[in-house]
Parts: sequence; structure tokens; C-alpha cells
Amino acid sequence: MKGRLTARQNEAYEFIRTYQRRHHKPPTLQEIGEALGIRSTNGVFKLLRALEKKGYLRRDPGAARGLHLLDSDDPFALTDEVPSLPVISRTASHEPERLRARPAGFLSVDPFFLPRGLDPDACLIGRAGDDGMSGEGIFKGDLLLIEEVPWRTLNNRELVACLVGELLLARRFVFANNRIHLQPANRTYLEEVFPPDDPGCYVVGRIRAVFRRLP
Repeated sequence: MKGRLTARQNEAYEFIRTYQRRHHKPPTLQEIGEALGIRSTNGVFKLLRALEKKGYLRRDPGAARGLHLLDSDDPFALTDEVPSLPVISRTASHEPERLRARPAGFLSVDPFFLPRGLDPDACLIGRAGDDGMSGEGIFKGDLLLIEEVPWRTLNNRELVACLVGELLLARRFVFANNRIHLQPANRTYLEEVFPPDDPGCYVVGRIRAVFRRLP
């Protein structure tokens, strides 16, 4: 277990971590001293030594930038390998092959926000077209992280994204009586039912995450 940090030690640790993310290399002793207002390299060395003893970093003696943070288990240690996911443009349900052919743009999503084991290459970003799932906290305009899967692999009651006409909707999926049922969580919206081969409906896949920018 790592030791507890003093306020000054935590300040040094956070500076090193922020600097490393921004510049893709650790800072020098001089850069740490300048950022923290420490005039002597000896004062910086004492801080680093304390962080090392408490299990927060490892130093390579003699290297100008020989600092290695030991925070691999830190859930907020964002990776540099950030996938760029295509954002769905307006697409008709009878033309699903165009979902990836003409994206409206791309959104970089850190893997920290992707469910464990999810392949980014199987993912799309879409914008919820209505408030049909507002009862479950998904609102019109929210960005949906969609894992493309065949509808036959889905389980009943899974949260899915589907094209109905040219509208991308979030709904609960149910397959019953040889029909696809798209169930809303908002009572002012009606359940829609389609035969599996209806060109007016295309189930894109399951929703794995939701992103929203606060006003």
C-alpha cells in the first residue's frame, strides 16, 4: 500500500503527472523547482525521494528526466493511445452500409471510458434523435457510444441504438413473435414494432456509454 502524501508532496506528484501527459516525457528537477517555487535542486530531490519511498515514483539516478510514475492502477491515468471513433451522419435505415462510409466527423474517446474488452474498431458515435429514453437518463442530442453487433446476437431488454427512417433512436430491444420491438422509457412515446427485414428499421447495435456536455 502506498504511503499518504503531504500537501507539498501531492503538489509535486500532480505536477509531474500533468507535465508527463502534456509533454509525453517527465520534467527535469529544474522544471519541477520552477513550477513549485523551490529554488534549490536539493529541495526538489527531497520531495522526489519522499515520493519514491512512499511508492509513487521510481527514479533513474543520473538521468535528467529519469522519473517514472508508478500509477498504473490509477483509474484517472489516461492513456496516450486514444481511438478516434466515427460519428454517424444522417443515414437512412435502408442504407446501413453508409454508416461508416460518410461519417460526420470523428470523436477521440480515451479507453478509460470504454467498457473493458470493447474493441474500438467495432464502435460508432451517434447522437440520440429524441427523448424516448429520458426515463433512463438519455436525452435528445446525447452522444451514444454504439458497439455494432447483429441484432440476432442481442438479448431482450438490451439498450440499443437503431435507425428508424433517418432518425437514430435509443430504445430497449425485445424480439418476440418474430418481431423487433423498440421500447421507449418515456411514456409519451409509443413502442414501435417491425418485422426483422423491414427496411424502415435497422438496429445498429448496443449502447455502451453515453456522453453529454453540460450547459
